[in-house]
Amino acid sequence: MSRALVTGATGFIGRYLVRALAARGVAVRALVRPTSDTAGLEAEPRVGDIGRPETLAAAARGVDVIYHLASLLKVPWKAEFRTVNVDGTAHVARAAADAGARLVLVSSLAAAGPITGERPRRPTDPPTPVSRYGRVKRAAEQAAVAAGGRVAIVRPPMVFGAGDRGALPLFRGAARGWHVAPTRRPARIGLVHAADLAEALIAIAERGDPVPPGADGGCGAGVYQVACAESPTYAELGRRIGDAAGRTVRVVTLPAPITGVAAALGELVGRLRDRPTVLNRDKYREAIGGDWWCTTDAVTALGWRPAAPLDTRLAETVAGYRAAGWLPPAPAEP
Repeated sequence: MSRALVTGATGFIGRYLVRALAARGVAVRALVRPTSDTAGLEAEPRVGDIGRPETLAAAARGVDVIYHLASLLKVPWKAEFRTVNVDGTAHVARAAADAGARLVLVSSLAAAGPITGERPRRPTDPPTPVSRYGRVKRAAEQAAVAAGGRVAIVRPPMVFGAGDRGALPLFRGAARGWHVAPTRRPARIGLVHAADLAEALIAIAERGDPVPPGADGGCGAGVYQVACAESPTYAELGRRIGDAAGRTVRVVTLPAPITGVAAALGELVGRLRDRPTVLNRDKYREAIGGDWWCTTDAVTALGWRPAAPLDTRLAETVAGYRAAGWLPPAPAEP
C-alpha cells in the first residue's frame, strides 16, 4: 500500500484530494494543527506546522509522496504572507527530500503570470507574475526545487467546487441575477474543478516528471498546468453560472479605474479589520494583467482528462452550495 502526506488537507482542495487518495486505497496522513477541524477527514492526523521544520520529519517518514497544499491567501500585505508560503514550502520540501519522498507542490497560475495575445500560456513560457501573490508563489517554487528532492510543480488557475467559500460570492451574485466584470477588456479565465484537480495531482505524483536537476522550475519539464478544456471570458463565466443556477444574469462591466478604487478600499478594510479580503490591490493587478488561460498538454499526456465539462461542473457546484444552504433555492417554474 502506498503512503501519502497531505499538507492543507483540511482545506477546500485538500479534502477533495484526501477523498480521491483514500478511494484508491492510499494510506493518507494529514498534517494538521491542534486546532484544525478534522471531522470527516479520511486521513490519519499528524500534528505539525509547516513553519516549524522540526515537526515535519516524523509526519514525512515512510511516505512515498507529499502533496503540499498548505498556504496563506488573501492577505498579501502581511509579513506572514511570504514566510508561510515561501519558508513553509522550503521546510516541507526539505522534509520530503530527507524522507526520499516525491513532492507535488500545488502552486498557482499566478506564479507564471497572465498571457496576452491570441494563445494560452504554455508551461515552457518564462514566468512573468504581476502580483505579490504570484511572485511569492514563484519564490515558493524556487525554494522547493532548491531543497534538492524530486519536485513536480502544479499551476492551476481558478479552482472551484462545492465547499469552496472563496468563489461563493461569484456564485451568489449570479444566482441572484447579476455579475460584475472588473474591466472592459474581455479577458479569458481558466478554471478547474477541485475533483478534477485532485485526479491530476495523483496522476502527476504517479507518472509525472520532476523538475530536472539544475533547473529552477520556472518553465519546462516538471511544470504542469491543470485546467478544464474551456476558458470563457469573465463576463461569460457569470452568465454560465447563472444558467446553472436557473437565472438570467445581467453583467455589469466596470472601467478598470473604478475597480482599482474598489480594490484599494477593499484592502484598506481588510487591513483595518486584520482579515482576508477577496478584493484587494493584488487581485486588481491580476484583473488588468491579461488573460488567465493555459494549455494542459503535459498533464493530459499522463492520461488525465476532466471527468465532466465545465457546465456540468458549474451545475454540480451550484447544487452543492444549495444543499449546504449557501445559495438561494432555484427559481420556481413559471
